[in-house]
Order: sequence, then structure tokens, then C-alpha cells
Amino acid sequence: MTKKSKRDELFDLADNVVDTILNMSDEELDAELEREGIAPEDAVKAFDSLVDSARMKAGQKSLLRAREELVADKRSARSCRPRSAAEARALVERAAKEHPQMTQAARNAQSGAMSDSDVFDLLDDLEELGFSFGDAET
Repeated sequence: MTKKSKRDELFDLADNVVDTILNMSDEELDAELEREGIAPEDAVKAFDSLVDSARMKAGQKSLLRAREELVADKRSARSCRPRSAAEARALVERAAKEHPQMTQAARNAQSGAMSDSDVFDLLDDLEELGFSFGDAET
């Protein structure tokens, strides 16, 4: 039998305390708070504050993960980017042909009137709209 670490013992203690509190009746809980000299309203406020803080931390972690995923997606998309403006123009032209519902500006881009920088910017915009060029063959 392996010996539990101090951390595991602490988690077990916390679980037991939580279980004990959750299994108490309202009267038992009020009596325990009174013995400790804590007003029930103050206990409720403190508990609500702890819950709000935990939710905020969880939300921040979730937001951080989402940002990291977005950055990874952008890096992945950029690794599949065309190397030349000609390749970029071919992708824009392909997108215009495959998706006739695109705006007039995007369809006109296939004429070559856009600068190289504008074509790459248009590709960025199309990717943000959900177009995938990762499997592009130019």
C-alpha cells in the first residue's frame, strides 16, 4: 500500500469538510456559524465572493486557452500561405470561382488590379471568413 502524499491528504480533508457542510441541515449550519461567531449573512457573502472569484479565474484561464488556440491557428494558417503574390492571386481567383456569393471586391481581385500586399490582406480576410487554403494547389 502506497503512502499518500501531503497534498493528497489535504485534498481528502477538503473533500471531507465539504461533504460534511453539504450534508448539514440549515439549522445545523446556522448553529455552527453562531458557535463560531459568524453571522449567516456574512458567511453567504464570503461564500458568494469565493464562488465569483473562482468563476473569474476559470474564465480567465478559458480565455487564455482560447487566445493560445487562436494564435496557433493563425500560425498554422500562415505556414500554409502562398509564397508569392502570383500564388496568392491564384487562390483568390479560385475562391471567387468556387464561391460566387463573395463580394464584388473579392471577385474583382482576380483581375490583378490589387497590389501584392492587398492580395495577401484579402487572403487573411477570406481565412477569417472561414475559407481554407491549407489544401491549396496552385
